[in-house]
Amino acid sequence: MTGATERLPAGLAPSSGSLNFTEDTVPAVLQQEHRLAPGRWGVLHVFEGSVRFVNLETGDEHDVSAPDLITIHPQVPHKLHLTGRLRCRVDFFRELDDNATMRTPGSFANDEVHRSFQRCEATGDFADTFYNTFLNSSPEIAPHFAQTDFARQRKLLRDSVQLMVARDVADPEMRALVNQLGESHSRTKRNIAPRLYELWLDSICETVKALDSEWTAELEAHWRVRMRAGMQIIMAAY
Repeated sequence: MTGATERLPAGLAPSSGSLNFTEDTVPAVLQQEHRLAPGRWGVLHVFEGSVRFVNLETGDEHDVSAPDLITIHPQVPHKLHLTGRLRCRVDFFRELDDNATMRTPGSFANDEVHRSFQRCEATGDFADTFYNTFLNSSPEIAPHFAQTDFARQRKLLRDSVQLMVARDVADPEMRALVNQLGESHSRTKRNIAPRLYELWLDSICETVKALDSEWTAELEAHWRVRMRAGMQIIMAAY
């Protein structure tokens, strides 16, 4: 079917994303015929349960079950048909034209979030605090680190977060790094299910809350939007 599980075209810029929905909170508009605007793409991630994606252009139906995803093409009429238990979200991407820039939604927060990360590093061990939180966030996490050299992993975590808060994924070198992370964490490599990145982001925010004396709910929102763009690219590569 058009817009099935193939990967996104190269070079799209992350734009926005939905909330996480359950079978009780999926908006009615998503269950009715709708379509993305020209130049806009979507990735529907199913974290738990399943949902039926109906392509109204071709009549094809595709059951998307966790941890799978489906790529939604521009201007293709479609709808979701609920089939039972569900937790999902939709991430959106945009094509670029001559007047568009690669700046992502979180770029406005880069200075503030970078300063916050520096405060965290000055007052505590960001990586240790993060992994204490992350490894306890779900029994699914620890097995992925069974053979991990944590001295090396903590450095990788610090370096990765430093890059994600300091440099926009618009930067070609940063985009190449994020693309590489997406490939290495895909189902054919490390097989990191997209739902685990939601726990990763929650753990990042819990870490900052514990270490940054200037923590506020607004700062949390800025951390989330800043980190989300890179996450969108990595998750879409699954």
